[in-house]
Amino acid sequence: MNHYKYACPYCGQHIEYTDGYAGTQMPCPMCHHPILFPAVPAGMRKSSLRLVGQVDKPAAKSGFSFASLVEALRKFEHWRIIGTCLVPFVLVAGALVAASVLRHNQPAPETAPPEVTVDPQALRQLTDLTRADMAVQEQVKLVNNAYSVCQAADHKLAAMQKQHPSSPGASLGVRDADDAANRARQALADARKGFETVFANYQKLGGRVDYRRQLP
Repeated sequence: MNHYKYACPYCGQHIEYTDGYAGTQMPCPMCHHPILFPAVPAGMRKSSLRLVGQVDKPAAKSGFSFASLVEALRKFEHWRIIGTCLVPFVLVAGALVAASVLRHNQPAPETAPPEVTVDPQALRQLTDLTRADMAVQEQVKLVNNAYSVCQAADHKLAAMQKQHPSSPGASLGVRDADDAANRARQALADARKGFETVFANYQKLGGRVDYRRQLP
């Protein structure tokens, strides 16, 4: 009996066959593709077939398609478990987004007023100037009052001198009026002198108001 060897053209499996299988077609014992064994001369066909050196069955070709991906996802059985695991992450992300929105919507915090540093020397100068200003205004009032008194005394003296130009009995009254007028003039002079003193101090401290314009 003659033995022949033939390799499957699909999977490469080596098949040993005898004359009885020559020229016949049958499925490959490994990949099941139909194969045709080569013919041998007539009268020599006796059936015998066996595998020689088994070759690993080739892996099925895999192809990727969107439809196959969708089908695989649809058949996945553990979506509920995955969803349960993702819930905490979703909650945390939502909390972070809400906190960010609230932070942006909150009004800007009110800024505290800037601290003011007061120079003690400047404060003392300001206080002294204020006091000097008050003293000048008070002295202006004294000058005006003294001027009014002086004017009244002068008018009284002039009236008495006019009414009693040479009367011996009226000399005492005229003399008293003259003394009163002299005292009023001296009081006015003293008031003016006091004004000049306080006004000079006021200007020395930086006073800018010309109080002389308010004097009679």
